[in-house]
Amino acid sequence: MRRRHAVLATLLIVGCASLTQATTLSGRVGLSAYVWRYHEADSTDTRHIQNAGSLSLRLGQIGGQDLEILTAIRGRIDLRNSGDNLSDYHVYDLQVRWKNIAKFADLTGGRHQIFWPNGTVSIDGGSVKLHPRCGAELSGYIGVLAPEDGRFRLTTYDKGHAYGAQFAYHSNFTGDVAVSFAQKNAARVYESGTPTLSSLASQTLGLDWRHPVRGFGRVYANAIYQIPTERIDRLNMSVLWNSCGPFSAEAQFRYRRPNLAYNSIFWVFTESNYREGRLNLNYRINPLWSVNAAGAHVDLGDTKSDRFELGVGHKYFSVMLNAKTGWSGKTIGVSGDAYYPVNDRWTIRGGVHVSSYEVMEDSPEKNSEASVVGGGTWHWMPQSTIDAELQYVTQKIKVPTNYGDGSNDLRFMLRLSWWFFNRLGSKVG
Repeated sequence: MRRRHAVLATLLIVGCASLTQATTLSGRVGLSAYVWRYHEADSTDTRHIQNAGSLSLRLGQIGGQDLEILTAIRGRIDLRNSGDNLSDYHVYDLQVRWKNIAKFADLTGGRHQIFWPNGTVSIDGGSVKLHPRCGAELSGYIGVLAPEDGRFRLTTYDKGHAYGAQFAYHSNFTGDVAVSFAQKNAARVYESGTPTLSSLASQTLGLDWRHPVRGFGRVYANAIYQIPTERIDRLNMSVLWNSCGPFSAEAQFRYRRPNLAYNSIFWVFTESNYREGRLNLNYRINPLWSVNAAGAHVDLGDTKSDRFELGVGHKYFSVMLNAKTGWSGKTIGVSGDAYYPVNDRWTIRGGVHVSSYEVMEDSPEKNSEASVVGGGTWHWMPQSTIDAELQYVTQKIKVPTNYGDGSNDLRFMLRLSWWFFNRLGSKVG
């Protein structure tokens, strides 16, 4: 038995050695510590020392093929507080991907996210993409829903799953257009333990279209149609005009319905639709200076609001004035940000933000907040950086009365990042 194990181990080592001749290993490691005292929304006196880490790895060109293993993981732990900042971790990706099979197909298996016109879904399953050389592309996926908290565990198919298909096409005449179908099922059970609603959470058709127009700019549209309710849930449209030298203008329209699952109990409540029209204007004076202005009108049916922005930008700094008025009260704020590369290794940065606002329309009480940020980045190695930042935050919130008046907080952030790339058998660099 031991001899058999030794033979199998030897064969495994020899096989792995032959596979790693062209294999590459790359990734990013991030470690950070953030120290603060008060909660962002009020002045509850708490202490926080939150440490976080992230890891992204890619093992590529396995066996000389376009085969790769990818993962992206992030975790955090709060050393001083166990309230709403519990220690946790999140597995975003843990997948095997084989691309360009027979110069025709890509296969992916494991935990990965699907970014389609219908929206984003994270699955533990498989997906395929077929790309014949005619501008067309056909994709599909199926799998169980990954846990919402990102834990490294599997859910069962009957508790939640998703699948979909997409057709995409590219040409100079049509631009980039994609039409997709997606369905998500998630079991809904009340306290009685009896499922009283269908497991169908959503069934949608998605459309995404973008087209560069020579001599003009670009047009873009995205829409999501909910089949069970026979209505449009999302609509985005934008037109960019940038054919007049340094001047450009972009008009945008957004329409939203509440993002509720079809089998959610929240359907019994009255909903409001969100409509927003926005216009952005930008003028580049020269390679160093630019000015921009923007305005938006938001319509929620019975209530409306308007937003305005005016800014000046430079290669190393920017200043922005923003204002808002309407159902959520009046707000006016000024912010400035700057950064400067001292040399190839050092970059310093800073920022100031001050605003005065109401928490509701026509409120007699005025609230204010301000923040000052200063920090820098040290490229201590070609593939490594250390970031440090000091933050000072102060606020005066008078409504409701249980919020703090005149509270302030001094915060500190430290972050280490390391990127690496290695062809196995050579030195990491």
